[in-house]
Amino acid sequence: MTLLPTARRPRTAALAFLLLAPPLYGLLGLALGMDANWDLRNYHWYNAYALLTGRLGMDMLPAQMPSFYNPLLDVPFYLLASHLPARAAGFVWGTLHGLNLALAFLLAHATLRVGGAGQRVALAALLAVMAGFGGGTLGLLGTTFHDNMVSLGILGALVVVAGTLPRLIDGPAPGALARAAAAGLLAGAAMGMKNPTVIYAVGLCLAFLALPARPWRRLWLAFFFGVGVLGGLALCGGFWMAHLWVEYGNPVFPHMNQIFKSPFAALSGYVNVGFFPDSRLERLFFPLVFPFAPLKVGEVPFLDLRVLVLFVLVPAAAALALLGRAVRHPSAGLADTAATRYLLTAMAVTYALWVGMFCIYRYLVPLEMLAPLAIVMAAGLLPVPRRAALVLAAALLLLVQATARPADWGRVPWSDRWVEAAVPPIEDPDDTMVLMAGYWAISHVIPAFPPRIPFVRIQSNFLQPDSVGNGYLALMQDKVGAHRGRFLMLSTIPDTPGAARAAALLGLRVEQDDCRVIPNNLGEPLNLCAVQRTADHERSVD
Repeated sequence: MTLLPTARRPRTAALAFLLLAPPLYGLLGLALGMDANWDLRNYHWYNAYALLTGRLGMDMLPAQMPSFYNPLLDVPFYLLASHLPARAAGFVWGTLHGLNLALAFLLAHATLRVGGAGQRVALAALLAVMAGFGGGTLGLLGTTFHDNMVSLGILGALVVVAGTLPRLIDGPAPGALARAAAAGLLAGAAMGMKNPTVIYAVGLCLAFLALPARPWRRLWLAFFFGVGVLGGLALCGGFWMAHLWVEYGNPVFPHMNQIFKSPFAALSGYVNVGFFPDSRLERLFFPLVFPFAPLKVGEVPFLDLRVLVLFVLVPAAAALALLGRAVRHPSAGLADTAATRYLLTAMAVTYALWVGMFCIYRYLVPLEMLAPLAIVMAAGLLPVPRRAALVLAAALLLLVQATARPADWGRVPWSDRWVEAAVPPIEDPDDTMVLMAGYWAISHVIPAFPPRIPFVRIQSNFLQPDSVGNGYLALMQDKVGAHRGRFLMLSTIPDTPGAARAAALLGLRVEQDDCRVIPNNLGEPLNLCAVQRTADHERSVD
């Protein structure tokens, strides 16, 4: 199996695609507009700023519950966007997302068994382009959700496996196991940077059991892949898990706290069940539902039929392949048999874990990228002539691409800088604490404030001033109570009355007639209001 053709002209064409596809994809990202999604405003911008400037112990919950998320992937974007003009940073960021197309090309070329060298390059390029134009994938281009960044680890792991499958199956054991561990390292790194990527690490690991190899070889490959996953997890997530363990007694805080029982969160798993299917029957047949009801799996509308096509095609093709084998009618064989078994098994396991654990479509984007190749592979399982299998695959690919409608999580016209906020002058910043309240995304403006000001969010999707069973409340109350200087309140303008009620529970009064507006380029203007201590609070401080 070869990642690139050996003949000169096809090899030149392949190299041209690998070099040109990422920057062209980056240019497309510029045409879509500047990312202003809710998560960017809530935590992707602030978390990187906090890590790089040493604010992790200075502020409390400014980004709500995501304040506890691993900020490693946010750092490169923050450095790009804070040092370069927005368009330049957007081009670089979109080009990085375009590396998925290069990896998808290498994977397709290594596994396809269709036509001559030039035809294989052309088909691999087509499938790679389709990998970047799904309803979810295209919507994520140039954004900071990172599902199309961790996908680089997943597709990279698949390229390592697909490019060395013969040696994995029959080659010397030391080299085969080392390659499996290297693939696992890439998948584990993706998982360490974004925990929901665990579904791909598990899927790729268990898929080794489907390879046409000796039983012990399959088990050892899966084992060493798992060792690699743990290494990648430790490399990219270990520092943050250690930080959470030391600070809160839970390495994935606040998630799975019913197991770790940290006193600083409720005894809950903190699982987002808002996108779960309404019934077991709906969960079982979910791909027949969510493409036509996209708000069941995401925050914004989109359309993509790839998962639906695979949900129907893969089991049908596998059953017909078994039937054809029984009557000695071979499959069409459009792709390498071992690669087909490995990839389709990995995708099936990944989907099963996704529908059981998350049901958030963004987490399924790497699978969406792989779907065009998987459709060709599944069509190749059918016991029909190769031409018929190719026609079916082409028709299905045309269907899914023609009907795809990308998601839009919020874009704005390009600014000179990615994040701009006009913070009014603040008297005596060394003696000022800014409180935050409401449930909207506002932490992106914090870097525009004087750096000596601490920020404490007293109301969020993790904690409210009247929370019960959440020990973090005492930490917040102590920090606010120990401050002897002046307070300000930061919120959206519509959230200001609610912010005043939250502050009242802490013995503070928001002066709603003494507010200044903070305009910013990513969302609605914010309010910065004066805060006074109530008489009872003054007496308790004395």
